[in-house]
Amino acid sequence: MLRVQTGTIVSPWGVPAAEIKVLGVPLAARQDATLARVGLRVEGSVAPEERGREPDALYVDDDLDLAAGTLRNWLKRAGAGARMALAERPARLGELEVEPQAWYRDGEVGAEALPGSEPVRLLGVQWGGGERAVRVDPLGFTGKGTLPGPFGDGQTMEWAIDVRTGVTVRHWVHVLRATYAAIGVGIWEQLVLAPWSSLYSWLRWPLHPRAARIGRGCQIHPTARLEGCILEDGVHVGAYSVLRGCWVGQGTHIEDHVTARLSAIGPLAHVGNYSMFNLSTIGERSSVGHIGAQASVIGDGCFVSTFATLHDLNLRGNVRVRFGERLVDTGVPFLGVALGHGVRLGAGVTIASGREVPNGVHVVAEGAVSRIPADLRPGNYTASGGRLVPESGHE
Repeated sequence: MLRVQTGTIVSPWGVPAAEIKVLGVPLAARQDATLARVGLRVEGSVAPEERGREPDALYVDDDLDLAAGTLRNWLKRAGAGARMALAERPARLGELEVEPQAWYRDGEVGAEALPGSEPVRLLGVQWGGGERAVRVDPLGFTGKGTLPGPFGDGQTMEWAIDVRTGVTVRHWVHVLRATYAAIGVGIWEQLVLAPWSSLYSWLRWPLHPRAARIGRGCQIHPTARLEGCILEDGVHVGAYSVLRGCWVGQGTHIEDHVTARLSAIGPLAHVGNYSMFNLSTIGERSSVGHIGAQASVIGDGCFVSTFATLHDLNLRGNVRVRFGERLVDTGVPFLGVALGHGVRLGAGVTIASGREVPNGVHVVAEGAVSRIPADLRPGNYTASGGRLVPESGHE
């Protein structure tokens, strides 16, 4: 198998897609593990213009995160000149569409939209030139519910936990999508492919886990609640915390009264008391005391103070994000922010939805006091320009 070096650089981290981490593992390493599970390995790398020169070679783009079940199902039917076409259930709405859109009808796949056909996505996996698309059907759990909030009252929302997934990672929004897919695959594998794993966790921790896989040396408070989670070794979960559909990296410390849903919390991270995270990722060694964040990506080594605000909703329309040199409409009003590695946000800092903060940026809110005289007398003061100024009428 040959890996195609696409040259994709993902902001705000400014690193190649192959180095982007999903569930704490770089994309290239995840690809290697996926290929090994189906009996394949990378024999070399090629430039994009060299893709397809060897008709008997299998090419995989380096910015693609792929589940083993997806590749295995495709290989069963694919032959020379085949290209992967992935059908999703349910179909995505909004976000950033980076894979070429295609159609499927009566056993045929095309590259342009066709009325009355089922949409699929063409992914960066192909034999040789890859002109003939072969479809991969979804597999997993699905359901329906009512979408809450000002934009979805009374509307029906479909959800899916799918074992056959594939995500092209070219933007931080795609990191979120890849994270959700990877967590879903992990839940599927522990519930269906290895149900003894959840049973073993329940026998060890009968008071709190439901369909959870818990590593060695974990410390979980009896009042904590874990549902459909994967915990690596040495994780601490405090009192009254509730985690649903989450992956938690090795050595991570989660304080009391934390609520997290469908989120990935990286190794050696720290999550403060009463924090809330939905549909988000937190990087390695990051410390977050933030009251709440949704649909956001926090890089490695970040510090987010309590009462810093990461907005996740645009009341005036869809959230737009920077993609290369242009602003792109994501198609949805609900989306958080992205923080690069080593970002620090002080109390009172507010970041608007859809924005990204580059690596190493430290932000302190206006009015934060940075200069306090050693001989400061008791009294009433206001903050101005980083200084304490006596209020009018007071010394």
